[in-house]
Amino acid sequence: MKNIKIANKLILWFLIIALLPLTTITCLNYYIASSSQKQETKNHLIAMANSKAKWLEKYIHERKNNATAITKIPNIIDAVQKYQQVFEKNGLDSPEYQQLDQQYRIFINNYLEIFGYSDIILISQAGDAVFSVKGGQELGSNFYTGSYKNHELAKVFDRAKTLMQVEISNFGYHLDTKEPVAFIAAPIFRNNIIIGVLVLKLNNQEFNKVVNNYIGLGQTGETIVVSKIDQTIIFTSPIRHDANAAFNRTMKINQQTSHPLKQAAQGIKGFGINIDYRGKETIAAWRYLPSLNSGLLVKMDTDEAFASLKTQRNIIIILVTITLILVVFAAIVVAKSISKPVTELTTAVKELAKGNFDQKAQVITNDEIGQLAESFNYLSENLEKSFETIKLREIELATANQTLADILAELEDKAQQLANQLIQSEKMSSLGQLVAGVAHEINNPVSFIYGNIPPAQEYMEDLLKLIQLYQHYYPHPVAEIQELTEDISLDFIVTDLPKLLSSLEIGAKRIKDIVLSLRNFSRLDESESKAVNIHEGIDSTLMILKNRLKATSERPEITVNKEYGKLPLVGCYAGQLNQVFMNILVNAIDALEEAMSSQDFTRKPQIFIRTELTKDNQVYISISDNGLGVPENVHKKLFDPFFTTKPIGKGTGLGLSISYKIITEIHHGKLQCISAHNQGTKFLILFPFI
Repeated sequence: MKNIKIANKLILWFLIIALLPLTTITCLNYYIASSSQKQETKNHLIAMANSKAKWLEKYIHERKNNATAITKIPNIIDAVQKYQQVFEKNGLDSPEYQQLDQQYRIFINNYLEIFGYSDIILISQAGDAVFSVKGGQELGSNFYTGSYKNHELAKVFDRAKTLMQVEISNFGYHLDTKEPVAFIAAPIFRNNIIIGVLVLKLNNQEFNKVVNNYIGLGQTGETIVVSKIDQTIIFTSPIRHDANAAFNRTMKINQQTSHPLKQAAQGIKGFGINIDYRGKETIAAWRYLPSLNSGLLVKMDTDEAFASLKTQRNIIIILVTITLILVVFAAIVVAKSISKPVTELTTAVKELAKGNFDQKAQVITNDEIGQLAESFNYLSENLEKSFETIKLREIELATANQTLADILAELEDKAQQLANQLIQSEKMSSLGQLVAGVAHEINNPVSFIYGNIPPAQEYMEDLLKLIQLYQHYYPHPVAEIQELTEDISLDFIVTDLPKLLSSLEIGAKRIKDIVLSLRNFSRLDESESKAVNIHEGIDSTLMILKNRLKATSERPEITVNKEYGKLPLVGCYAGQLNQVFMNILVNAIDALEEAMSSQDFTRKPQIFIRTELTKDNQVYISISDNGLGVPENVHKKLFDPFFTTKPIGKGTGLGLSISYKIITEIHHGKLQCISAHNQGTKFLILFPFI
């Protein structure tokens, strides 16, 4: 966008401002219309599919009831029995059969006309077709052994006879009429014994009235009925676009895993858009016909169903194109009226930048461009004065920058001090958490060991007594026991084992004491004031520092003399107070070690600790050493941050500074240092008892 001219930018913005709302509104309108049209089409097709499926189910149900009613008519019962007897004895061409046929044919034919069937067939219990109104090829055939044994007629006869109930066949291809046909079979009983089966051939015209009714389906819509035979979906009725589709058009199930026709034939209802057998995109609703074990699909081509949407889309494209042309034309006119004076003003600005302060811009109009030209002329007149003012401000700014730099340097020093103090505090807090965690982890196994030593000693004593009794009453054991006794040095084990357990008990007790000291000391993470035993905190600190108090090859042991007063539980921040004790005691040990390195120091190194509760209810703690004392020049800086007399890497100079803040700011007390040359150093801690 930087290198695009203002005229082109104006054209671009005109297009965006004009087309964005227009496009949004038209697209939204098209989307709403499209959704409404699709929903309306969906509801229409679903309603038609439900209506056709309901009618067909009702039609089949009525035909089943008719079949049941016919089988209960006495003449039908007599007819099937007599036809069977004559057929088996004399055959179809016999005079006896012709005489019997004249007696019953008119009567049975009346039912054919009343109920509107294509044919009525009587089948004997043995499977012989003993009567047919139409007299087709099936008459005289045996449905167990004849040419019809694999036909739907034979299958529905067998089911009705076996199940002794009314059954309907799947649509089949009739060998006589070469048309799809379905049959209803009902068993005929006499005295509760089945004597034959009545088969009614359904009238395809009645069925096709519903299937081939295209009202509400436009010019492309149609209704398809299919059946599933093995792994093949078969069209069982003529359809609009293929009059010969019945039993000629098929579809393999494994080729169309989710095709609507497959779903309908398998008992799944649904709705969707898909490609039909012609390769056309269609919108369809499908249902299952349980009575016929078939699927029903009602569909329309999407081109016809959504034709209004296509027209609306074309109108929108035309409107957008016309709007685009008008907006571009208007944008070009406006852009030129703005860009020309702006270009002239740009030339004047370049001259002004070269130092030509007499450069003026022409004021032609009174609009914003004219006001901009007037402002430029005013700017040109006052620019020289502004340059002088800028030079003065630069001098003032340089002075202010120097002052600010000095202030920032001072603030950086203070920030560094605060950062170091914070790091030290975080280190101590992390140390406290680590120590507490280690103490807790060690305490559990040590308690387990320490608690099991007494019973182990009792068991050991009992075992030793038992061994002594064995040795007393069996002084001459077998050779194997005697050999093992010598190998393991039993006499030595008896003597050394009690000493070994006693040593384990002493060591475990020592570990428990150390763990207890660590837990008392590691209270650095306690954020609230709590009532604690001050003496436990001091003792825990001494326990941690015990290794430093021991004698080494270079110096004698540093002894600690404690004079504890009667202090009740004191409300304080125990972890931070322990940190103060640690800092002061470490400094005392460092001072004594430094003193002992001098040949002038001959006295025994000692640390003195004294506590008491004063009359004015103050907690008093003093920690002193008998070292060489603190020089006067060091004493004045003792509590300053980062001040230390120790070598680099040994001290941070923050220990006493932090301790001073803990006592004075957190506990609202006092921390003093009293020292004299060659007479040691004493730290006094005093804070209110809570």
